Amino acid sequence: MWFIIDDQMADDRRIRRLPLATVGLWVKLCVIHSKGVSMQAKDPTAYPGHFDKLDLKDAGGTMKQLQQLIDSGLMEEHDGGWRPVYAEGICREPKTLTEEQREARRKAGSKGGRRKAANQKAKQTSSDLPENSQANGEQDSSEMGSKPASNLLEDSQAKTWHKTDTYTDIPSPTPPASTSKQTDTPDAGFDRFAEAYPGSVGAKGRKTEVEARALYAAIAGNPVELGRLQTALRRYKRAVNDGQIRSGHIPRLNTWLRDQWETWAPEPVTPTPRHKHTWNCEHVHRLMDPHEDEYDHTGSLRDGHPSEWWQACQACADELNNQETSKENKQ
Repeated sequence: MWFIIDDQMADDRRIRRLPLATVGLWVKLCVIHSKGVSMQAKDPTAYPGHFDKLDLKDAGGTMKQLQQLIDSGLMEEHDGGWRPVYAEGICREPKTLTEEQREARRKAGSKGGRRKAANQKAKQTSSDLPENSQANGEQDSSEMGSKPASNLLEDSQAKTWHKTDTYTDIPSPTPPASTSKQTDTPDAGFDRFAEAYPGSVGAKGRKTEVEARALYAAIAGNPVELGRLQTALRRYKRAVNDGQIRSGHIPRLNTWLRDQWETWAPEPVTPTPRHKHTWNCEHVHRLMDPHEDEYDHTGSLRDGHPSEWWQACQACADELNNQETSKENKQ
């Protein structure tokens, strides 16, 4: 995946109004976001799809700069965090290639590689041909007659280039037999996680490795917590690579999973509670107000004799709640 900046970016009024450091922060966040989206194509849990305050700090930015980008329309809120906006005239929105597109590019690349290798072989063959004819002496001259070496070179090149252009005598490699993807297992997920961890894991089967595997399995059982763990590892690796954490201070994986990973993870997003419709909520009034004159308003809910209007509104609220419950059950 490529993040491409438009050559008209410097002339855009939004960019010209921003401080240079803020523009640089936006470019850096766009690159990090594009890389994360590319990682999501292979592992959906590798990147949450947005930044939070800790990510902003890791990138060297401030909330003031973030607010400047939001005010300029170059950053937007998303899922409890923020993500960049790919504005027209400033940059192009990155696109993730599908598996079919990747396969087509691989085939095109291998075809071009075979043709280039054949061309090089043709040139080498044609350049060696005059020397061989001169070394062989009279035997070659008797077979070739009195034809000059220059004509011999032209003929050999013509024949060889003809073979190259028509792809004759160039065997195509047999593609390997396709293997079906194996279902990911907790052990496989732990092995990938342990390989990405910048510190030591411990020998397989030893106490530290067994404890780390158990801690990972307990966290990975919850998809939300697994996403936070992946983000925490990504941030921790970045801090190690930037020199914020010295290599001698990196704990074993079991210690990090037990005591430290949550300090590097984003705050858990509290799910928004589902709205419960009542007889007086705006959704019910939007449906019922056009028919208000059709119902009698006489009655008192306090006395246990609600009006026809209240009963109709409450029935509408109950129906809306039932519809939303049935949708959740289907999902």
